[in-house]
Amino acid sequence: MERQRTKIGARILSEQELNMILPNADSVFEQIEVFRRNIADTAGQQTNNIGIIGCRGAGKTSILKTFSKKLEEKNKGREGSKDIMLPLIVPENMSSGTTLMDVVLGMLKSIVDERKKNDRREMGECIYAGRDSLEKKYNNLVKQYCYIKKDYRDILIQQFTTEQNYVDKTKEVFNSDTEFISLFREFISFLLDGESKAGEKGDALLFLFIDDIDLSTTRCMDVVRALLSYLSLPRIVTFISGDMNTFEEALTLDFLRQEKALSEDVFGKSYLSAGEGGSSGTLLERKKELAYEYLKKIIPPAYRKRIKYW
Repeated sequence: MERQRTKIGARILSEQELNMILPNADSVFEQIEVFRRNIADTAGQQTNNIGIIGCRGAGKTSILKTFSKKLEEKNKGREGSKDIMLPLIVPENMSSGTTLMDVVLGMLKSIVDERKKNDRREMGECIYAGRDSLEKKYNNLVKQYCYIKKDYRDILIQQFTTEQNYVDKTKEVFNSDTEFISLFREFISFLLDGESKAGEKGDALLFLFIDDIDLSTTRCMDVVRALLSYLSLPRIVTFISGDMNTFEEALTLDFLRQEKALSEDVFGKSYLSAGEGGSSGTLLERKKELAYEYLKKIIPPAYRKRIKYW
């Protein structure tokens, strides 16, 4: 009698397995096409985050791997510019001091290096050196990103020679976030469309996969800031998996920690006066409401897919 081989752990699921774990999984691809059609109509930020919600061991990682594989297969049949799928990101595995945007920019560097190698082989060294290449845009992006990093900003401001030099460097720091977002949007479009489009905007997308956002509670705010500030672009689609209750709890504790209110005698009190507007209740209750609202912005309820736990 032949034994059936069963793989334990995350793996690419069959069509039947996918639909058993995540009923109506095809609706995810329908939603992606909606994102794709809305690219031209969205000038500002756009939240294209799809949540795969479930408890530990429910199969979230397998679902992310399966969606990535299916998107790659669909991408082979696309005409014109192609979608880009970045490798799976697990915040818990990121080294200390590394942020989500550090990891994303590092992954994009691998794509830039590969494109650079192919372009040099096809066009020759001299032609490549004289063009406005993807590599140049990436280097400018990273330079601007350094202004956002606190350690670099402190060094930049401290190293001045005159009063005017100090003012100039300070202005660069003050405008760093806005400038980086603008350069990042431009770089993503250039990466997806290529130069052959001559300024024409295509409909290719960049896909991110972030797994188990609830595991590393110390990184929750970093994930929130990156998603809301930098990665909410019309041409970026992010799959996020995790347990929403755990993530909400971690955000609540982080808000309390930032206000140095992690003690029962502090977060159990209400600091609103009787005539003051806004939310009522204790500090803890208000921070729980705030965490809930943040999660609604990161993963809108309409984009959440809940795993059926067997």
